[in-house]
Amino acid sequence: MKKVKLFHQNYLAAFFLTLMLMFISGCYDSVMEDPVSPDTAKTEALIPWYDILEQIDLNREMILVQEDESIQAAIDAAEPGSAVYIEYGVYKEGLTISKSDIQLIGLKSELGEPVLFENPGGRIISITGENVRFENIQLKGFDRKLPENSELKSSKKRRNIIHLKKWTREDLGSGIAHYEFEVVMGNGVFDLVRIHRVVRENRKYKPVRTKGDVFMVHGAIQDFDDIFLTAGAEVINKKTSAPFYLAANNIDVWGIDLAWNMVPMETTDFSFMKGWGVEKDIDHTLKAMSIARLIRGLTRQGFCRMNLLGFSYGVYIAYGAASRETQQHRFCRDVKGLIPVDASFKYGPEDEAYRQGECSQAVDIKAGLDAGVYYSDWGVGFIYMSNLALTLPDEISPIPPFSDYGLTNMQALMAAGTDHSAGWHFFGGNFNEFFYSDSIRFVNLGVKLAPYMPLQTFYEGNACGCNEEDVSFDDYLDRISVPILNIKAGASESNTSYASTLTASTDITDYVATKGVDPPEDFGHADLWMAYDADLMVWAVLEDWLIDHSKRKRRWGW
Repeated sequence: MKKVKLFHQNYLAAFFLTLMLMFISGCYDSVMEDPVSPDTAKTEALIPWYDILEQIDLNREMILVQEDESIQAAIDAAEPGSAVYIEYGVYKEGLTISKSDIQLIGLKSELGEPVLFENPGGRIISITGENVRFENIQLKGFDRKLPENSELKSSKKRRNIIHLKKWTREDLGSGIAHYEFEVVMGNGVFDLVRIHRVVRENRKYKPVRTKGDVFMVHGAIQDFDDIFLTAGAEVINKKTSAPFYLAANNIDVWGIDLAWNMVPMETTDFSFMKGWGVEKDIDHTLKAMSIARLIRGLTRQGFCRMNLLGFSYGVYIAYGAASRETQQHRFCRDVKGLIPVDASFKYGPEDEAYRQGECSQAVDIKAGLDAGVYYSDWGVGFIYMSNLALTLPDEISPIPPFSDYGLTNMQALMAAGTDHSAGWHFFGGNFNEFFYSDSIRFVNLGVKLAPYMPLQTFYEGNACGCNEEDVSFDDYLDRISVPILNIKAGASESNTSYASTLTASTDITDYVATKGVDPPEDFGHADLWMAYDADLMVWAVLEDWLIDHSKRKRRWGW
């Protein structure tokens, strides 16, 4: 496939039981390098955030209220059955709650202080809805008392069962921790995603107050570890891992393994993939971002919305999520900034040949879907090639056309990685050497790729680029107004920034990672994450943009 790339192509039944270990800081606090440890006796009496997390009812719609936002506005935006989480602080406003089955949950300070509702004068709290529940909220200056915290029974049946299945923590060294949260997203056989967090900690389970944030979505037939965290490296550090680099510089790094990563190689019945397209991956990503924001609040980072980075296929997820959120109330939005990395969501007049290529591929893939083929086994081929390169690197490849040229298994994989015939390549180099990255990392990455993806995701990606076939996730592209950072590899010949010009954003930054040579020899698609100097060429630029945009005032809705 010409343009289908390897990397392209809510909530609570019993939440706070006693005091909890948390102080919700603002989204823009400076880093606390040497915090004072709390009194040990107090600490032992508190419930750690990771225990609280396991009590959350993820089926409830989540509304997150920051300290300078209106609780009434959040209630007005909430649907019956929602849980409204309120950042610790003082709120001077009255409330009118006519909706039923609404929970207002205040997040306590580290000293156990509840959220305070203070009457600024002449205000009331009026509750006419049924099953309205308050948690960890104190009134000051109001005549009426809060409703009793009786057991709440939801009046709304929910078909999807969303819950935290398990979580782990791994120490990466240098004070950097890697968390994984497996979350069941629905009733489907593979409705399971893995959420990642890489963050610097003062001590175990206690992240520093970070200077910025990013939620990263990987490309096709890969996951968060494959291309971001490890990316084939034998040692993870500031030079080999973008999440480690960013976390070491006090950026709160999050990511996701999309659900199709959970489909094992031995699968033979792919009927469950029928209808599984980009919108489903967007659903999972936005739910994961909401969970990430809640955890950030529990660990003193605040509830602020997050920057969404999409790499290659992930660009469709990023633009699609931001497009969908233009139709939602701001309290229901999770995205505050977009970072599309090295993929063309739309094509301008100068890239007509690429657009026509997308149209042609969309027709071919649609024929497969119409014939009842619902999956792509593209990953299987890469895994096979990578295993040959790993176990028999010097033997002649059995795979045409590499075998016709007498290329070894290692050379065949490197040739696939450096081929520029589609107007881009994974790595700068040739079948004998990679110019900017360690070729062994490509082998190590390749053997761990996802074997299968839903074929519909490829079709919809091509249809979006073609712009003649209807897809839903680009319907409101022109209404996206969040800041955008476009990152492009020098080897990509199409204008990957074009889509951002179709948005309503007035804050657009374009950056090209280039060595200043012709595209066929330049920095490649995967070099962005795996090159020897990717930290200087790419990650430092990303870090600066994230920090700069974390300082923007919250009045802009970010």
